[in-house]
Amino acid sequence: FLMKPKVLINYAILCFIWGTTWIILKKSLIGGTPPFFGSGFRFFFGSIILWGIILYKRNFPSFKALPLQLYIQFGLLNLTICYGLTYWATQFIYSSLSALIWAGFPLCVAVFSYFMLPDEVLTKKKIISLFLGTIGALLILKEGLNFKGDQVVIGIFMVVIAVIIAGYPNVYLKRYSNAVTSLHLNAVSQLIAGITLLIISFVFESDQKMVWNNFNIFALAYLTIFGSLIAWYIYFWLFPHISMSQISYIAFFPPVMASILGWILLDEKLSILAIFGGGLVIFGAVLVNLNE
Repeated sequence: FLMKPKVLINYAILCFIWGTTWIILKKSLIGGTPPFFGSGFRFFFGSIILWGIILYKRNFPSFKALPLQLYIQFGLLNLTICYGLTYWATQFIYSSLSALIWAGFPLCVAVFSYFMLPDEVLTKKKIISLFLGTIGALLILKEGLNFKGDQVVIGIFMVVIAVIIAGYPNVYLKRYSNAVTSLHLNAVSQLIAGITLLIISFVFESDQKMVWNNFNIFALAYLTIFGSLIAWYIYFWLFPHISMSQISYIAFFPPVMASILGWILLDEKLSILAIFGGGLVIFGAVLVNLNE
């Protein structure tokens, strides 16, 4: 269905923010930000600000069974595991490659929606879309063999795993989106993710020191305020206002922006095969939602 102006504006803001986070994330990793520390810092301090808002409003989240389930699923699956894997993997691969792989998110959503949402049918069109997206992901993975670095292929594979895992909590949230508010879901799930990722960083990154230069401080602030607070607040707010397919379309625009910025600012030159593979992923993701 058509978006209202307010919804469309927030949708565009979200796509812009997530399109710019890839280049900032990659530059901060290059500049000496440990991946688990960076992701944990982002969510922990984002949650602190959100809890400040909750305390000010005195509007506290519910911890009944269903809301608690949503908090834990999003906090552990979507934020801790998916972001942790993506941060770690982006150390070794282009930011544009990470973004292109994440364009396959709607395909994963389509599969989980078939099993989890009423009236969802796995049509021939969706099967073709999944086939195209899978071929595209395999081409990107194959092209990873030609990149320099021992961890490139495993990095690409980890981002693929992250995208697959992310599908489940997003579809589950769509099914029960009225059970929690955007503020409460963000505050609790980001706190869970922040604490978990910082503990992981303490255990596994004790030998890596955070480089507190001007850009890394800016990156932490940008990714915390815009990438976590504003973007995720808008994302959760959109769930009751638009369809699941429109939500998944958010994955289309950031890869294009990330590829352009990566090429201009980081000299990330993708091969024809990688671009073709990414194009198949994006085309499959568009096709799976066409005319819905």
